[in-house]
Amino acid sequence: MFGRCLIVTGIIVACLTSYPSAQELRELRLPYMREDSLVVSPPPKRWDIAALECGVLHFIPWFVGHSIQDGYWTQISVNSMDINLRHGFEWDPNMFRNNFSSHPYHGAAYFNAARTNGMNFWESVPYAFTSSLTWELFMESEFPSFGDLVMTTVAGAALGEELYRFSEQLLDDRAAGWERFWRELGGTALNPVGGFNRLVRGDMFRRQSAVNHIRNPMVGYAAWGTRTSIEGQNVDKQKIRPALSWTLRYGDPYESRSEYRKPYDYFTFRGWLSLGEDKLNVTMLQQGVIAGKNFTAGESGGIAHLFGLFQHYDYVNVELFNYGGVTLAPGLISAWPLGKGWTMGTQAHAGWLMLGGSNNEYFTNTQGRNYNYTTGFKGKAVAVLTSPGYGELMADYMYFWMDSLEGIEGTDSIHQLVVDYNKRIFNDFGLGLEYFRYSRTGDYTGFPQSNVTVDGARVLISYAFY
Repeated sequence: MFGRCLIVTGIIVACLTSYPSAQELRELRLPYMREDSLVVSPPPKRWDIAALECGVLHFIPWFVGHSIQDGYWTQISVNSMDINLRHGFEWDPNMFRNNFSSHPYHGAAYFNAARTNGMNFWESVPYAFTSSLTWELFMESEFPSFGDLVMTTVAGAALGEELYRFSEQLLDDRAAGWERFWRELGGTALNPVGGFNRLVRGDMFRRQSAVNHIRNPMVGYAAWGTRTSIEGQNVDKQKIRPALSWTLRYGDPYESRSEYRKPYDYFTFRGWLSLGEDKLNVTMLQQGVIAGKNFTAGESGGIAHLFGLFQHYDYVNVELFNYGGVTLAPGLISAWPLGKGWTMGTQAHAGWLMLGGSNNEYFTNTQGRNYNYTTGFKGKAVAVLTSPGYGELMADYMYFWMDSLEGIEGTDSIHQLVVDYNKRIFNDFGLGLEYFRYSRTGDYTGFPQSNVTVDGARVLISYAFY
């Protein structure tokens, strides 16, 4: 929970702090400029310091668990390490939040130990993998977990690169005084390992004549959703408290360039937070391009496309249901001019759900795990209709087919639809409506078919930034 609070705090500071506008960035980048063209003195590439920091990131949670929480899993020895090596990997019994949220956040820290010590995206991924592997084998007395290794490495790299880029967007080595303080605070909240490295290198206090950080256009909005109620098939009607939500788009997916896209030079990050009766309801839906190419079509190239391989990380953990996972999927993103200022943006993705999880009615254990480990398929379709005078209407649909790897034998089919309408009313403030629908059909061997549907809607008060 603490990690998610840091992420949200940093995103809010990043959105509200004064940084170069999208228009200023476009002016800086016409004609196309490399995204790192404003970096005049990058940090030195120090693989040794990165490895040392990963060791420290091993020690801190182990020490807290051993000395403060009295965690049984911290009782490690040469004998426990030998047992883990002999036993090998298995599927662990931990709760959904631990496996699909805490491990990715820890993986992001490993990743950024390398990323903020001069490594690029691909050079940083092995640090997350190796750190997760050594943690599973040597730093716990529990048997090593397949799920932890995948989520810490793959989801950790996704979340780590996004937090790295958010912090870079915020930091500015030209700034001074209170502006510099808030930028450094927000950057550290988003990327604590990066903040630590800036502190020990002296970069946190050193002024330069250039921004010295990666810059890309970032647009989106944050919204406060009113109290609402949800109801549906096989669920009791429930009141839902007000929610904070955000929809962010980092980078320009349609930017004309001759070179191939870099990992995560374009990504989207959607999230919802609300207080439930017994837990914090958290939803995070993220996708970023790993590799891709831009091209145009139509008369005079008016229709813009980005085709590439995308990485998805989804985490939905609310009182009525939980599901999520990591996906690799080819995708096509397009912009269709309709005339008179109207535009239609579309997305289509379909690919391999590497590892997922979804709750069901029949599986539980003594540690509170209520979900299957799964693999399978994910499909996603998005349509956004925009008009200068009428606002923005967005429909975001996801489909998951999950085949059980461990748990209750069978499959889950999950559909989620979110429809948002937002219109600017005064300056950058607006009003909107949101409708959401979730449905799951579970077919399990030896158990009755499970059908759950949830519907709800709320009014939004939004703030847009461009």
